[in-house]
Amino acid sequence: MKKTLIAAAVLMLSSATFAQVTITGTVAYGYKASSTSANQGSTADQLKQGVTNAIVGGSGGNPTGNSSGFGIDTSLVTFSAKEDLGSGMSIAAEMAIDGLNRASIGGGDMSLKLTTGVGRLSLQTYKPADYLSGGISGVGGVGMDNKVFPSRGLKDAVGFDTKLGPIFVGFAHMEQASVSSSTTSGVGAGLGIGGEGAASTTGQRLTSLSATYVGGALIANLNYLVYDGRTDNVNTSYKDVIRTAASYNFGSFKVGGGVSVLTVTGGGTLTDSLVAVSVPVGAFTLGANFAQETFSGSVAQTIPVTGVGNVPFAAGRLDQTRSGYGLSVAYALTKRTSITATYADWLPAEGKNRNNEATMLLSHSF
Repeated sequence: MKKTLIAAAVLMLSSATFAQVTITGTVAYGYKASSTSANQGSTADQLKQGVTNAIVGGSGGNPTGNSSGFGIDTSLVTFSAKEDLGSGMSIAAEMAIDGLNRASIGGGDMSLKLTTGVGRLSLQTYKPADYLSGGISGVGGVGMDNKVFPSRGLKDAVGFDTKLGPIFVGFAHMEQASVSSSTTSGVGAGLGIGGEGAASTTGQRLTSLSATYVGGALIANLNYLVYDGRTDNVNTSYKDVIRTAASYNFGSFKVGGGVSVLTVTGGGTLTDSLVAVSVPVGAFTLGANFAQETFSGSVAQTIPVTGVGNVPFAAGRLDQTRSGYGLSVAYALTKRTSITATYADWLPAEGKNRNNEATMLLSHSF
């Protein structure tokens, strides 16, 4: 009896002292096999691949060569709390712990979002979804970031969005760490990092303007990004991006597509495009996508190489077109448990050999 009374008192005290917290998460375990080629050809060809990899990736995060094995693909725990501030205002906090395994614990997305009568203010440290293969247009297939499209990185962001009829309008300013920084390893920014400072320790800042239409079966987005903190590397330093994506649900199937045009400071453009489809068949969902990227208009550039000297590249020497496709099959055992199989095949920088990746995962959310 005493233990019951003490427990009840502690519970009452906890409810009065702490906000209600919701805990959700996902665990996925399975098998993955990949074949990833290394930079090949002459010294100039390998340098070209290195320069283009700086803006387009290509490894898919896989080690060079053939690799396969079992392990955890995703392990994520998210803590969410919300408080009513009165006068139609509320604040929501979210903290995620990502990459949980026996070896380490990685950082996840975190945010504070203040909702008011005129819109929502968001303060975030997060990794944005791949705009094409993981965003509105990514209705099926496999993610193509760091395969065909540029890889994503963590960002610190402050933004505001509001709803005007069926259209959501948003404005945001973001900072990102430099991928060449020895202190950040390009994995994120943080307080005092990613803003002004030496190019070796800070990344490019960017400002985003977006409009998203949500009207029943149709979802469409238009987004413009402009970058500062531009570097002297005119073939890899971002200037601006304009991109659009849409998806439509026909009921028996869903289609999506999008285009993104990135301009570098030298005037060259990186054009990404994707089409995707998903089809539900009973408890199965079949998905497929096709992605293509073209880099054109690269300017002449000389690259210093230790032990070799300066290697010149003529205008247009870095131009290239690459592509890839992805296939997926998901089977829903329950609403929270599923089995997923995926296959991706893509052409890396310079197009010497194609890369591929296959996975089989069992996942459960809670």
